[in-house]
Amino acid sequence: MNLKELNLKPVYYSDEVTLLTEFYIPVLSKSIKYDRVAGYFCSNALAIAAKGIAELIKNGGKVRLIANVVISEKDQEVIKKAIKDKEQKILIEFDELEDELQKDHIKLLGWMIKEGLLEIKIAVVNKGIEHQKIGILEDNECNIVCFSGSENETIGGWLNNDEQFHVFCSWKEGDLAHLRPDINRFNTLWEDKGKKVRVYSVSEAFNLGLIKKAPKNHEEFTRVTKEIAQELVRRKEIEDLTTTKKIKEIVLRDYQLDAMKKFTDNNSQGIFEMATGTGKTYTALGCVKELNKEIRDLVVVISCPYTHLVQQWLENVQDFDLDFEMVVADSSNSKWKSELMDRIYDIKNKVLNKLMILTTHTTFAMPDFINRMKNIQYPVFLICDEVHGIGSPERRKGLIENLYKYRLGLSATPSRWFDDEGTRIIMDFFKGTVYEFSLKEAINTVNPATRRTFLVKYDYKPLFVKLSESELQEYEEQTKKIARSFFVTKDNKEKEELFNLLCIKRQKIIINSRGKYEIFKDLLTKLIPIKDCLVYVSPEQMNHVQSIISEFDVKQHKFTSKEGIKSEDKYGGLSERNFLLKEFEKGNYNILVAMKCLDEGVDIRSAKTAIILASTGNPKEYIQRRGRILRPFPNKDKAIIYDFIVVPSIKKIDLKELQDIEIKIFDKEMKRYKEFADSADNKVECLKKVINFEKEIFEEVI
Repeated sequence: MNLKELNLKPVYYSDEVTLLTEFYIPVLSKSIKYDRVAGYFCSNALAIAAKGIAELIKNGGKVRLIANVVISEKDQEVIKKAIKDKEQKILIEFDELEDELQKDHIKLLGWMIKEGLLEIKIAVVNKGIEHQKIGILEDNECNIVCFSGSENETIGGWLNNDEQFHVFCSWKEGDLAHLRPDINRFNTLWEDKGKKVRVYSVSEAFNLGLIKKAPKNHEEFTRVTKEIAQELVRRKEIEDLTTTKKIKEIVLRDYQLDAMKKFTDNNSQGIFEMATGTGKTYTALGCVKELNKEIRDLVVVISCPYTHLVQQWLENVQDFDLDFEMVVADSSNSKWKSELMDRIYDIKNKVLNKLMILTTHTTFAMPDFINRMKNIQYPVFLICDEVHGIGSPERRKGLIENLYKYRLGLSATPSRWFDDEGTRIIMDFFKGTVYEFSLKEAINTVNPATRRTFLVKYDYKPLFVKLSESELQEYEEQTKKIARSFFVTKDNKEKEELFNLLCIKRQKIIINSRGKYEIFKDLLTKLIPIKDCLVYVSPEQMNHVQSIISEFDVKQHKFTSKEGIKSEDKYGGLSERNFLLKEFEKGNYNILVAMKCLDEGVDIRSAKTAIILASTGNPKEYIQRRGRILRPFPNKDKAIIYDFIVVPSIKKIDLKELQDIEIKIFDKEMKRYKEFADSADNKVECLKKVINFEKEIFEEVI
C-alpha cells in the first residue's frame, strides 16, 4: 500500500480521533521521506511513533527536521555525542527497531543521527521564535502528503494536547495550491534562504551556542530567544531587524489622553466617536499600552471592515512599538486558522503571554474564529474599527458577552442607518460613547504636531436636481402601495419600518436620475482645468460619467472594488489600487471616478474636490466621504464638496398620501444637509440656498 491508498481526511481534530494512530503512524509507515518543521522537538516523539518510524527506516527512508533553539537537556547530550562519535557504530537489527525505539528513544535518536537517517537543523528568528509547523511525506511512487497545523514534534503534540491540522495530497485536484507553497517553504528554510530566519546545521548551532535547554516559564523562554538573536546580531550572523525601521516617537495629545482616561473610568469599555484624521487609531493603541501595564497576560483582537485596513493597523502597531506576538486572521492569510491555534497553544503552555490578532468584521463573526477564541483563558481586549459595521445581523454574532472583557469601538458615525436594533446592540455591548471629537472641532482645532487644524476647512455646494416626468411616474408607482399601508397601520414599529422602506425605494430611483448628467457637464465646464478631484458615482452611472469627463480631455481612472489589492511587479511592487492612489497624488490622474471603496479607510490626502453624483443617503457614507476630502496636505488650504440632491416635484405627485410622505422624507434629509452646511466655511451662503429651495418645494403644495 502507498500513501495514495490511505483513507486520509482533509482535516484532523484531536478531540475526534487519535492523531497518532489515525494519521501519523500510517503515513510514516508508507513513506521513504519525511520533512518536518516543528516549533518544538523532543525525542519522545520517536518512541510514541515507533511503529511508523521503524517502517519508514525499513523502507530506506530518511527524516529532515527543522527545529527551534529550545531542546531538552537529555536530547542535547545525545545529539552532541552522536555528532562527536559519528564513526562509532551502534549495531541495531532492523527487526528490533520498533522495540528499541519504545525502550530507549534517546539512544535511537543518537543512532539515527549517526546513520544519517535523521538530519536536524536549527532555525533562529530575529525578535521571535520559529513557529511554523509543516510536515511533508513522500512514498516510493512520488505521492506526497503535506500537513500543517498546531501540533509540535513532541508527545504532547501528538497525544495530549487539543490539536488540529489540515492535510493536502498531491493526487487530489485543488490540493496542489496548498501543498506546493509548503514544500517551497521547507526547501527555502532548509537551504537557509529565508528573509527573517537563519537556519544552521545542528553542529553549527551547538558551536555558536544557540541551542538552549527547555525553559521553565514564559519569561525564561523570552529571555533565552532574545539573547540568542542579540548574539547573532552582534556577530552579524543575522540582520538587526529592530533597526531597519526607525520607531516613530508617538506623543499622544491632551485630548487623546482624555479619551483614554474616560475609557479607563468606564471599566475599559466604550466608544470613541472621533472625526476622521483625529488619531483614533493611536488613541486606541494607547489604551492597549495602558491596559497592558496593569494586566501582564493580555490578548488583543482588532477587527476592521476591510483587509486593507488590517494592513494599516499592522503598520500602526509597528510604529507604536507594542511588544505583542501578531496573527493576521483574514482572507490574505490562508493559514490563519492553524497559526491562531498555534498561538493559543503557546498561551495555554505559558510560552506566550501577549498576543494581538488582527482580523476583519467578517472573519471575526465566523464560527472558526469564535471557536478558537473560546479556548483563550487570558483577558481579551476587543477593538472594533468603524464599529458601525459590526452591527449587521451576521457580524454581530461575534459580539460574545463573556468572551471580551475589555471593549473599545471606534467610529465617526457609530449609529447605523435605518437599523435601530443594530445601533442598540452596538451601544449596549460597548457601553455607549465615552468620548467625542466632532468634525467641527477637528476643523477648528490646531494640531500641535503640525500647527495646522486637524482637518481643512471646506465649502459646501448643494446642486438641486428634479426628477423627470417618467422618473416621477416610476417613483409613484413603486411607492404608492407602501404609502397606503403606512397611513393605514396603527402599529408604530410597523409604521417606522414602512417609512424606512419608502426612503430606501425613493433613494434607489433618485440615485440614477438622468437630470444629473447635464448639471455635471455644466459643472465640469466651470471647473476646467481640474485636478485632485474625486467623483462618486453608482455602478449604473460609471460609464456615462467617464464618457462625459472624456469630452474634456481630462486624465481620469475608475476606482472600484475590481482594482487589485495584491502587489504586482507591473505596478512597481504596489497593488493596482495603491498604484492608482500614488499616481493621483502625483497629478498623473486628475480625477478618480469612484464607488463605495473610497468611503472608509483609504488615505487620499491630496484630494481637494469631491463631486457626489450618487449617495445612498446614509449619513455614515456621507461623513466618510467628506472625511476623505478634508485631510491636510501641502498647499491644500480648503476643500470643496459638490453634492447632487434630487427631489421629486411634489405638486406633480398625484397621490395625496405620497405627497405627505415625500414632505416628511425631504424634511428629514434637509436636516442632514443643514448639519453639513453648518460646518462649512460658506455656511451662510449654502444655508440660504438650501432654505430657499426648501421654501420653493413646500410652496408647491400650499
